[in-house]
This record gives sequence, structure tokens and C-alpha cells, in this order.
Amino acid sequence: MSTTTLPVLPPAPTAPPLQKETTAGNYFVANYPPFAYWKQERVGELQAALEQSPAPGEDLGLYTHIPFCRKRCHFCYFKVYTDKDSSQIRSYLDALLKDLAAYAAKPLIKGRQPRFIYFGGGTPSYLSPDQLKFLTDGMKRLLPWDAAEEVTFEAEPGTLTDHKLKAIRDLGVTRLSLGIEHFDDHILEINGRAHRSKEVARAYAYAREIGFPQINIDLIAGMVEETEDKWKEAVAKAIELQPDSLTIYQMEVPYNTGIYQQMKAQGKLVAPVADWEAKRRWVNYAYSEFEKIGYTVTSTTTVVKDPAR
Repeated sequence: MSTTTLPVLPPAPTAPPLQKETTAGNYFVANYPPFAYWKQERVGELQAALEQSPAPGEDLGLYTHIPFCRKRCHFCYFKVYTDKDSSQIRSYLDALLKDLAAYAAKPLIKGRQPRFIYFGGGTPSYLSPDQLKFLTDGMKRLLPWDAAEEVTFEAEPGTLTDHKLKAIRDLGVTRLSLGIEHFDDHILEINGRAHRSKEVARAYAYAREIGFPQINIDLIAGMVEETEDKWKEAVAKAIELQPDSLTIYQMEVPYNTGIYQQMKAQGKLVAPVADWEAKRRWVNYAYSEFEKIGYTVTSTTTVVKDPAR
């Protein structure tokens, strides 16, 4: 009778403990290369990719960045500008269309039509209706939107007059994403947001009135001076709005933010925001409340009313 001797395996490595305190750093994973990747020596890689033919059946998406804001939030780490006049904005739009024309002529892009289009920022709604029309007319000439199933447009509620909302809808935007972040005016102010709760209510009501097919709202869990009760109030107000989707981010303090600069000046390592345990608990609470009324969690950051749409 033979026996088999199994090898003795080393114990499985234990996972490091979850970090509790919020310290300076950036943990959110994005699907575009960080600024540090965009270096002169990598231009060849981009050019080589653009010379390839697309794979059969491969969808094309188009992201357009608008780097202008009324003010810079204390937690913002994006490349944004708050001091540009209309002529400087026009120069940027001209350059953007020139850039798009160069892409549209390359084998990877030429002759294709985008299936989805996304305007992000910064604050796309910072642009005037005339500036937006100039930009989108130019984009449509280069890459027609006829095949687009969704056109998403990020907006800051305080920039949305009725006239501008109507203009955005007329451009062909099908999904309006409102950067609400919170409904409490004190929290909005102390975190550097430009809008207030009354502007949220007015913009949301008119956006519904003129028939945007989809409206998304953003919240941030754990901003400066957030509390359990204030967060629950924010979730309740979000539920009252019945958005088509809700996106929740957990507060981070990247190195190039105003909050980090304040921490650095004061010699502090821990950020003055909620710890990770609280933020995870608050996000779970929000998702649970939305699930109770029929929403579906579709990712780590999103719940939607109707997944089929």
C-alpha cells in the first residue's frame, strides 16, 4: 500500500489591517493615465496607438475636459482654473477642437462615431450657452453624434440658470450629472463649494421640468465637519429627489488640495475629515436606504433606479 506525502505549504499571507485614519493621499482609481504619465518621451506611444485600426465592433467613447470653475473646492485635486476670461476660454476651445481634428484624422478614429460622450471638469456648465454651442457644433462636424446612446454633462448647480439648462438639453445631452456633494449649506461652505442648497433645488426642479432623460447626483461621504446626523439628512434629501442614479465618493485629501496645504502648514498628518470606518459606514447606509425603495447597487460608487436604462 503506497502513501502520498503532500507538501507542507507556507501559511497564506495575512492582509494588512485596513487603515482607519484619513491621511494625505489619493486612493480613487481612475481609468485615464495620471498627469505624471504624460511626458514628452511617451508621445511616440500615443502616436503609434492612433495609427492602428480599431478592433472589429469596438465602441468609441469621447471624453471632453472643461477645466474652468467659479472657485476651487478645498478638496479638489484636478487641473482647474478660476481666473480665465472669455477670450482665454475661447482659446482653449479652439485648441480643443484643433486637437480633436488631429485625432479624428487618425486610422484609430477616422470615420467612426462615438457611442457615448462625456463632458467633465472642472465645470462644463461654467461655459456660456454660446460657448457650449460653438464647442459642440465643432465636435459634431468632426465626429457626428448620430450613434451616441448617451451624452453626459457634469454641472455645478450654481451655474445653471433656466436658460443654460435649456441650452444644455438642446445640445443633445441625455444625462445631466449634478455635483451636489451635500445639501447642508455650512458643509458646502466650509469645504469650498460654490453653490448652496437653494440653487440645488431650483436647478434640479427645472432639469426635471424640461425632460432630461437621466439625472445623476453626486454626494461625498466624510467631508470636513460631516456628522452622522447630517449625513443621514443628506441621504434623506437625495431620496426625496428620486434621481435616476446616485454616485457617492468617499472623501480623500490628495497632496495638491487646499486641505492638505492647511495640514502641512499646521504640521498635521491626519486630515480633518471623517475616518475610513465612518465613511464606509455612511456609504453602506446610503446604499441600504436606496435599496429599500428599489434602487440597485451597480458599482462601488453607484446606485441606479433602473439598471436596464
